[in-house]
Amino acid sequence: SRKSIGRILSSQIFMNVLLISPYFVPMVGGVETHLTDLVKYFKSQKHTVYVRTYQALGTTAKGKKEEHSRYAHIHRLNWPDFNLLFHFEPYPALKFIYLFTGLFLDCFWFICNHRDKIDVIQVHGFVAAVIGVVLKKIFGIRVVVNTHVGFKFNGSRVMTGVLKTILKQADQILVLTSGAKKSLMEIGVPESRILIYHYWVDQKMFSPGPDVSQKLGWPKGFVVLFVGRLLAVKGVYQLLELARKLPQVTFVIAGSGPLTSELSTLQISNLKFVGKVANKDLTPYYRSADVLLIPSRVISQTYEEGIPRVMIEALSCGLPIIATKSGGIPDVFDSSIGQLVKDNALAMQKVIQTYYKTPKQLQKLSKNCRPFAIKLFDVNNAEIIEKSLK
Repeated sequence: SRKSIGRILSSQIFMNVLLISPYFVPMVGGVETHLTDLVKYFKSQKHTVYVRTYQALGTTAKGKKEEHSRYAHIHRLNWPDFNLLFHFEPYPALKFIYLFTGLFLDCFWFICNHRDKIDVIQVHGFVAAVIGVVLKKIFGIRVVVNTHVGFKFNGSRVMTGVLKTILKQADQILVLTSGAKKSLMEIGVPESRILIYHYWVDQKMFSPGPDVSQKLGWPKGFVVLFVGRLLAVKGVYQLLELARKLPQVTFVIAGSGPLTSELSTLQISNLKFVGKVANKDLTPYYRSADVLLIPSRVISQTYEEGIPRVMIEALSCGLPIIATKSGGIPDVFDSSIGQLVKDNALAMQKVIQTYYKTPKQLQKLSKNCRPFAIKLFDVNNAEIIEKSLK
């Protein structure tokens, strides 16, 4: 039978985890892919995980409402869509209410009916953190908050106060960078409750291999690759500016998002827009490109980008990086794997031109990339998450 501290077998504790996140596959993004890997890891360790999430919002791709296996039970809540997630982006309060309401009611009802099955609640992101803390108050269940962003608390005092109130009630908080840990400590979150972890990738799947650019339909020559959500904040417009300024370089864009229709109709001869590419199919793209560009905008807001998962995947394949100093990237970056640049097209252009003209320098960087990825971004990070639940 199940016990409140989990199932105990051969001195190992097998946990029963309620995982709450507004975002989950088939939604596209680094967080969604990370959660897929996390559920896979929990299953491999024989922890039972109950995922409560929304049916994919803001996309035509939909997953099964219910997915069940021996150790994983995924429930996707149908919720009004109409692209409201993107329409509410300029209105944080409305976005919060939209994402909080349905998922909270769903999780509350689930625990009411399955309280004996839950040992710990693991939440992902701020909305889920609020849900988790409220459920902790009601049911007395341990709550672990996983964050996927960095923090800047030099702006709204209201937001700072809300975050402090919520996070101080969590039993454990996981952050992606030392900078995020420092920021939380500065607003009064005890250091003892904060752990640093990183994403990890399947190093067998993402590994160096042959250049298949011809098979992918790419022209011969230097290729700059972008993989990510098609949003202005991701630097998509800077990417288009670079394509126009560097006609001798091929720019390949893989991803989906609000700017998909705009990119689909562009006529730039050296720009190849391939649309959404499944995570499992990205390896040939990383192997065939010359450099990965992460042109994310450096903006002033409470939340900022964490560590892009595409960076980890590319490094594992031996692909050097050009990135802006956005979010948590500088915390896990050094000159042995590429170059950090200012958030403007001119700075990116100069580095691309340098690498284009000095292939030997690029080859040297490429040799450093995979060892760098294996050292920082291996599956040991999953063990950090696992230990935080106990």
